[in-house]
Amino acid sequence: MIFTDYASFKASGFNPTVCIIGSGPAGISLALQLEKKKIPCLIVEAGGFEYSQDSQNVYRGKVIGDKYFDLDFCRLRYYGGTSNHWSGWCRPLDAIDFEKRDLVKNSGWPISKKDLDPYAKATASILEINEFPNDKVLSKDLNEISFEFSPPVRFGPKYQKHIESSSLISLLINSPVKDIAPAGKKISHVNLYSKNGVEQKITANYFCVCTGSIENSRLLLWSNQVHNGGVVPEAQALGKYWMEHPVYFVGDTVLYTFTKMRVEGGMRYYAPSADFLRKHDIGNFGMRLTTGEKLLKTLIKDGLCIAPEFFSKLVTKMNSGLVCNAELKLAWEQVPVEANRIELGSEKDALGIPRVNLFWKKQPQDRHSAEVAVKMFGSYLSKQDLGRVKMLGWLANGKDYPENDEKWSFHHMGGTRMAATSAEGVVDANCKVFGVENLYIGGSSVFATSGHANPTYAIVQLALRLGDHIARKATKTA
Repeated sequence: MIFTDYASFKASGFNPTVCIIGSGPAGISLALQLEKKKIPCLIVEAGGFEYSQDSQNVYRGKVIGDKYFDLDFCRLRYYGGTSNHWSGWCRPLDAIDFEKRDLVKNSGWPISKKDLDPYAKATASILEINEFPNDKVLSKDLNEISFEFSPPVRFGPKYQKHIESSSLISLLINSPVKDIAPAGKKISHVNLYSKNGVEQKITANYFCVCTGSIENSRLLLWSNQVHNGGVVPEAQALGKYWMEHPVYFVGDTVLYTFTKMRVEGGMRYYAPSADFLRKHDIGNFGMRLTTGEKLLKTLIKDGLCIAPEFFSKLVTKMNSGLVCNAELKLAWEQVPVEANRIELGSEKDALGIPRVNLFWKKQPQDRHSAEVAVKMFGSYLSKQDLGRVKMLGWLANGKDYPENDEKWSFHHMGGTRMAATSAEGVVDANCKVFGVENLYIGGSSVFATSGHANPTYAIVQLALRLGDHIARKATKTA
């Protein structure tokens, strides 16, 4: 069932057990899983079926610290959420991503990869991808890995007809949530924004906030302020540990064309072993080897000054057409730090809710991760006599990150992180907000660390797992 306004929703008499705020990958995946368990739910979407500038303007905010994209540019506020500009890259988080690593402060989840693995098949179906082959071990330090690519799935259009015909999922569009209202240790209802000031509220037994990493923190911070800390009573970590994925070209690579690592018009993907990450004070990373520009002669000229014996041999091979070059791009994990955070600003949007201030800076450990990654890959090529890597000057010489690159991924993670205690995070192992009995968070804001994988796959896995958890609770108390 789909409702375009609050009046038609109320007139329908639909009584949701679960209210889901947000219609992106997390919200819709959660609704689909609840439907399988025969649990009625309502998805509340602030925007409409199409992009509108008025709706998008609500996402404007300030970035304080390092330069970043405008906050109303890198996310979308309408039905289907940010899946409407998703590029389709899929990969699960690695087992090491969930571990507490002694050399990476604030690392570790209260769950493991095995807790999400049972949802692999259903996630692949939702995202219309194949299941993943095992990584190929190349050495004790390096694996060759793979990605799967969704068409990409646009969650709104894909599931609109399904929701229209469903008796258990309803969708209410054009209905921004003004605040979340508590009653004791529970949430009693959510208040919707009303142009004429008439009370509009949604009641349910369970509530789940799935509005994206930045908006999840914003809505909870604001609701906490309105209701004197009653929405997130243990809010020490709320809004903190926000993360992104840096993506930059970091090296030029000379390869022998007869090696199995050669690139022919596409990409090959590599990542460190779990043991390598345990031994170093770095985040996880994924290396993408792509067909290079015609830089081979320049690389060899420079290399003759550094390693004349090797590069003299390379000249001979080049003249015989036995070498090629590729570019090395890195996507890597930004380590979680408390100072990277979301706060409410002084400026308010058209609905009267404070806009966000995103305090965010790249850390020395982030840059160190990139340096270690390139050196490790170069060492592997050299030891195996497969080729050589030249680290790009900006990274090798301590210069600033380049502006003429991909830079960042639009991957917003953290802010309501999952943890064992409220001192370290906002939600527990079941995505339930600490100190509240019936409030849950969906999406990448619960990521404790980010790994290097694109987050959508894990977002869907977590949503399906959350659906099972809420269904068990709802059935038990019915």
